[in-house]
Amino acid sequence: MTKQGWLKTQGWRSVLALGLLMALSACVTVNIYFPAAAAQKLADQVVGEVYKAAAKGALQAPVAPAVSAPAPTAPARSAAPAMNSLSMASPYHAASYLLAMGFSAISGTAEAAANLNASSPGVQSARAQVEALATQMHPYFVSGAVGYTANGQVTIHDAAAVSLPQRAPLNGLVSSYNQALSNLYQQIADANGHPEWAGQIQQTFAQAWISKAPAGYWYQSPSGQWQKK
Repeated sequence: MTKQGWLKTQGWRSVLALGLLMALSACVTVNIYFPAAAAQKLADQVVGEVYKAAAKGALQAPVAPAVSAPAPTAPARSAAPAMNSLSMASPYHAASYLLAMGFSAISGTAEAAANLNASSPGVQSARAQVEALATQMHPYFVSGAVGYTANGQVTIHDAAAVSLPQRAPLNGLVSSYNQALSNLYQQIADANGHPEWAGQIQQTFAQAWISKAPAGYWYQSPSGQWQKK
């Protein structure tokens, strides 16, 4: 093998190594990226609708977030021309091409994760259940008998605010509401293909339940102290 041929072979080996590295980087990005801003937007929307339905004392059909129409895509092209061009390019230009393609793939992943899917049947059913139970819970929130915790759940705040015969049913209602909330968080995570996001979604909703709570509602701070809106 001539020196020139040896250098070209080494150059292509470097290009292949770079391509593998970019592929691995893209996979890592997909696995760890959580769209916090999109989750907050969805939480604000859902929480606002739940509070509105509860205040009216009647259920409202959950409305799926608007989904923009997909942008028209160009007809698929054969990969052969691109590969032929790549094979004729120098290792330097080939490396530049792979870098551009790698960063494009990563950017596309981040853009796709910019919105959360909340239109699946599981999410819609979970939202309807939360709204139904929130309507029943509303008088107890107003009286101060219950309040939101710092982790997106509900607990008893002042049992004395309800009569003794009502306390056992209220405990059951609180338990059912918490189960419905947990199911909602999980359904959103599942609908977006990341069941492991349920905890992060729950924390995002926890902030929304408190920040959007009507005046007079009670809630717990992260330290566990009760505060009134």
